[in-house]
Amino acid sequence: MLTDILVYFTHAAVVVFGALTALWAVSVIAKDASLVDIFWGFGFLLVGAVCLYLVPVKTPYLILLASLPIIWGLRLTLYLAKRNLGHGEDKRYVNMRKRAEKKGMSEMAWRLRTLFSVYWGQGLLIMIVSAPVWVAMATELRVFPPESMGIINGVERMSIEGYDHTYIGILAIFGALLWLVGFLFEAIGDWQLARFIKRNKDYDGPKDEKPVMDKGLWKYTRHPNYFGNSCMWWGIWLVACSAPWGWATIFAPIIMNYLLTNVSGKSLLESDMNKRKKYREYAERTSGFFPWPPKSKS
Repeated sequence: MLTDILVYFTHAAVVVFGALTALWAVSVIAKDASLVDIFWGFGFLLVGAVCLYLVPVKTPYLILLASLPIIWGLRLTLYLAKRNLGHGEDKRYVNMRKRAEKKGMSEMAWRLRTLFSVYWGQGLLIMIVSAPVWVAMATELRVFPPESMGIINGVERMSIEGYDHTYIGILAIFGALLWLVGFLFEAIGDWQLARFIKRNKDYDGPKDEKPVMDKGLWKYTRHPNYFGNSCMWWGIWLVACSAPWGWATIFAPIIMNYLLTNVSGKSLLESDMNKRKKYREYAERTSGFFPWPPKSKS
């Protein structure tokens, strides 16, 4: 079993890190390190696709588990590509480069450093967070004699093509439904925000009075996309729990939650947004993460 996990992990990691290295080379030519942002969802798509390719028998359960990161990754990649491409290097990376240059680092040296700290760093996070996928898919199929089929560890199992495998049970169904709720929150939230930005792209008034998105899902949470992302990874983990050792990857959704709320998601975004009066007023009446009816104005 440990050998299978290692095989699935290493194959997925080689593909993910190889793709990131190729993307880094493109970013050097284009002088745009922020291309890595578009890869985030695509990296999880690659993990799901590689694992599905490796399984000897593609059972309904394994197809379900692999399809969740693949569908999410495809949507997020297309959304970010449409939003980001053609707008130049993101200001975060521009500022990082300028700080490095002030310390005497050349631009090429800084871009080389981004390979290790930004691109491969993202690859490491992708592999850690996607653990429910590669662990569950590596351990799900096992060779079992037909007479040993039945209820094993509380999960009904059956034999197919000489392999023991899991039915899509209540836990997997619940996990898939939680994933669907998260997917809709993220997709609808992104769509609503994109329309709002388009309507207000010509605003040139005071920064404090710049309109804030507080309609639709954004009326109930300041970050419906991050909340949705969190739901999806808890859902994927629940689906993975039907496979042997899937439960042991609980660290993956916990890490994703932490990133979304304290590192690159909510915390980073609001450190800048809170400088605006309109946004501070919005934050006072709107839940920071979990959807909740807004506080009434006093």
